[in-house]
Amino acid sequence: MQNGSHFPDFTPRLSRAWRMAKRARRLLISCGLLAPLALAAQTPPHLPPGGLIQLQVQQPAVDITSPVTATASFDPPVAGVGQKIFYRVSVDATESSVDWPDPPPVPAGLKFGPKTSGQLTQMQGNRFRPLAAFVYEVQPATTGHFSVPGFPVMVSGTAVDVPAASLDVTTTDSGLPPPRQLRLDLSKTNVYLGEPFRLRVILPPGPNRQIEAVREIELNGDGLMTDKTALQQAIEPVNLDGELKPAFVAEMIVTPIAAGPQRVWAQGFTAGTEFTAPFVIRGQASLAAGPPKYVLLVSDPVEIRVRPLPVAGELPGFTGAIGKFFADPPRLSANRVQVGEPVRLTLTFHGEGELTRFVPPLAPRSRDWQIIADPPPATSFTLVPLADDSHETPAIPFSYFDPETGKYVDLTIPPLPITIVGEGLPATVATADDEGAAQPPLKLSAPAPRPGKIAGSLKPLQLRPWFIGLQLAPVVGFVALWLWDRRRRYLEAHPENVRRARARRALRRERKELQKAAAAGDTAAFVRHAARALTIAVAPHFPADPQALVGGDVLAQVTGAATPNHLATIRAVFQAADGQFATHPPLAPDLPALRPGVETLLQQLEEKL
Repeated sequence: MQNGSHFPDFTPRLSRAWRMAKRARRLLISCGLLAPLALAAQTPPHLPPGGLIQLQVQQPAVDITSPVTATASFDPPVAGVGQKIFYRVSVDATESSVDWPDPPPVPAGLKFGPKTSGQLTQMQGNRFRPLAAFVYEVQPATTGHFSVPGFPVMVSGTAVDVPAASLDVTTTDSGLPPPRQLRLDLSKTNVYLGEPFRLRVILPPGPNRQIEAVREIELNGDGLMTDKTALQQAIEPVNLDGELKPAFVAEMIVTPIAAGPQRVWAQGFTAGTEFTAPFVIRGQASLAAGPPKYVLLVSDPVEIRVRPLPVAGELPGFTGAIGKFFADPPRLSANRVQVGEPVRLTLTFHGEGELTRFVPPLAPRSRDWQIIADPPPATSFTLVPLADDSHETPAIPFSYFDPETGKYVDLTIPPLPITIVGEGLPATVATADDEGAAQPPLKLSAPAPRPGKIAGSLKPLQLRPWFIGLQLAPVVGFVALWLWDRRRRYLEAHPENVRRARARRALRRERKELQKAAAAGDTAAFVRHAARALTIAVAPHFPADPQALVGGDVLAQVTGAATPNHLATIRAVFQAADGQFATHPPLAPDLPALRPGVETLLQQLEEKL
């Protein structure tokens, strides 16, 4: 204590804390300056765009709050009589949310064909925006000015106005630009069922020979299956109407899955330079500049004849391979193995057909070999010898169908020589010479001391009549449990029904005792049971326990609907019942006169329960 102060001097401690805070501040500033350098040193210079890193990147949100708009137009806006044109409508919404009227209001003189629709997701700023498009093929029958009036469509319950679109039809279409549409180029139009073939979707160049990509390519047709994993995109010169022009080409593999004539046509959105997959540019090409314009294009339908595979002449080992295939000589991983030692058989196939859906041979059954096929697309087998008497691997049947000749071709894998030694067998093996001497002669066993179980029938259990009831027992039990739980929930929600049921059961017991007392001429027991029966009959209406009620409660419950005789009967019963507690008990009532009134009153009260 100094200078009469009553507090200690904190000055040295404050100065020390201030110096420590300044050092910590400098350290934090240094760490903040060095953190970017440390992060740059730890971050690899090139990060792959896919995988888990792509999941950590925040994806743009989907715009569902902006007002929905619609556009409508003819392509081209000027056409000749009989020329094919397209009527297009685009809506900023998903296709499933648009309640599209099919067909729209069509003016006289225009013939609308079937509708084609599709959707994609477009990027607007930093948000995704859905876009649905509806396209009709139109053919004008006469010249003149035609207009499809505006009409409303329902989008997620909200009306959106589709604007009007105009078309001028002239006498001739010479010199008029044709509408933009896709083209289909098929490698073959006469195929067999299950035969894969290549199909190319071509988008000719637009104005000024500018090339655009195509997104959301779809093939329409019921009997075709498309392998989109084998999609290849390229920009290459294509023969278009006798002139070699660079165009966008999407090549894919198609497999027919239904026999008969099949119609197929393609659709897709123009997307500027938005190529969704790696593509190859062959030759010179001019790509479209500026933001993409998403326009749904369709192609003319192409008819394909699909024939079923012939049944006659099918060879063993056919797994559905169609084309022309060749097999290299099979290879064994070892030429000398022991019994039980696995050996690998490797096969190599080549072909002129499509190998994307090639199914390798199936593993055959053999008594001396265990054959295990490796999972596709591997064409190899694991062979395990089970005996040492084999000198070659088993033949593996395999065949394919040649569509050019229309016949099945045998391509069975031949057996290969191999040496199998028996070191893996048991040490002691009986030979053929001493087999009879080494084993004792067979003989029947002694008779059983007592008979075994007797079977009433040799019919299996699942074929006997009672087995059906056994199968239905769980269902019956489940239904019974459900009904019981339903009843329990109902009574839990309506406890007054439980009280009334209990009162009816107790009332019936008391009435039986009442009748016994009346038959025996026991007036005291009759009065006692009558009073208890009356309280039980009116207890659920309060509700209350019957033992807590008295004659006044019974009178209060039945006053409105009872006659004077009933009220006198109630008073007489409870007066006689309460008389056992009085100092001077009253005279006992007349039992024959009291009994009819009590029974009538109890009958009426039981009906109210």
